[in-house]
Amino acid sequence: MKKDFFLALFDLLELNQPILLATIISQHGSSPRGTGARMALTADRHQIGTIGGGRLEAILQERFDEFINSKSSTILELTLSESEAANLEMICGGSISLLIDPLLPDHTAIISLYRMIGSQKQGWIFTLLPDADADTNQLPQKCFVTPDGNIFGSWLPRIELVNRIPSWIKNESIEFGLDQIDLKIPQILTCDQVRVFFEPIGQHSTVYIIGAGHISQKLAPLTSMVGFHTSVLDDRPDYISGDRFPGIDDLYLLENFEYVFRNLKIDSQSYVVIVTRGHQFDKSVLGQALRTKAAYIGMIGSRRKIKLTFEALLKEGITEDQLQKVHSPIGLNIGAETPEEIAVSIVAELIQIRANNG
Repeated sequence: MKKDFFLALFDLLELNQPILLATIISQHGSSPRGTGARMALTADRHQIGTIGGGRLEAILQERFDEFINSKSSTILELTLSESEAANLEMICGGSISLLIDPLLPDHTAIISLYRMIGSQKQGWIFTLLPDADADTNQLPQKCFVTPDGNIFGSWLPRIELVNRIPSWIKNESIEFGLDQIDLKIPQILTCDQVRVFFEPIGQHSTVYIIGAGHISQKLAPLTSMVGFHTSVLDDRPDYISGDRFPGIDDLYLLENFEYVFRNLKIDSQSYVVIVTRGHQFDKSVLGQALRTKAAYIGMIGSRRKIKLTFEALLKEGITEDQLQKVHSPIGLNIGAETPEEIAVSIVAELIQIRANNG
C-alpha cells in the first residue's frame, strides 16, 4: 500500500513534536508546484511533500522557530524574481501565497483532525484563512468533510455551506456565494467577506486494472505515478503479489472473473482497464463493466478479437450504444508494440479522459 502525504503526516504526528505545515493556496505566473501542493517540516528538518524546493522551502527552514512560536496560522506572500524563479526551474517570475500552519502537540483538536484525515481515502478540508488585519492570533481553524457528508474539526463552516454538503456527492459541485465550485480543484472561496481555502484530498480517480500480466506490470506504476489510485485484480495468487506490483495501492485476488466488481464501488471516478489473459475472460469482464458507471472502459485486443467479443455481447443483451463507450483498441494511437509502449499509450489515454472529465 502506497503512503500518501496525510498517512506520512499521521506518522509524524505520532512522534508528538511540533510540525510546520505549508500549503500553496494561490499562485500567479509560472510555478513549480500548483495550488494545493503541501509540505510538512519537523524541528530536526525531516520533510515530507514539497512546495517546489529551492528558496521557497529554504524560507520555511530558516523561519521554522518563528512560525512555530507564533502558534498561529500565517499567510506568507512571496514574489519571486526571475533569478529565484530560474533556480526553481520556473520559466519566469511569479507570486505564491503560502498558508503556514504550526501543528503543536497541545493543539489537540487540530491534531485529532489530521490523525482522522490520515485514516480516510477521500474528503475535503476547509481552512478558515487568517485575517491579516485582525489583532488576535488565530490557531489553525479547519474542518474535514467526508464523502457521506459528516463534518469533523476545530471549526465548522457557515450554516449555509453545511446545508449544501449532502448534495456534493450527487452534483460534484456546490454553490458558494455567487460561484459554482468544482469539488476536485483546491481554491480560495469567499463568502460574506470570509475567506476559506477549499482542499480536496485523497485520490478521487481509481484505475482498476483487470489482469496482472506483463502489460499490467508496466501500466500500474505509471497510473500510480500520474495520480490515479491504482488497483490490480487477477485470479492467480502468484500474480497478485507485492513482489510483482511493489507500491501499488490495492491488489485483489479474485475467485474467478465472473463477479469482478461485486464488492467494488465503480462510479464516475472509476477507470476500468481490461487486460486479462484470455478472450473469454475479457468478454466476461467487459460485459460486467458496461453495466457500471465507470468513466472509462478500455479493452486490449486485436480488431478481430474485439469484433468477435462485441458480437457475442450483443447476443447477450449489451446494446450498440453501450459498446460505443468502449475504448478498444485501447490506448492512444502512438504505434505502440512492446508492453512498455502499450502501457504508455494506455496511461496517456487515461490522462486525456480524466482531463476532459475534470
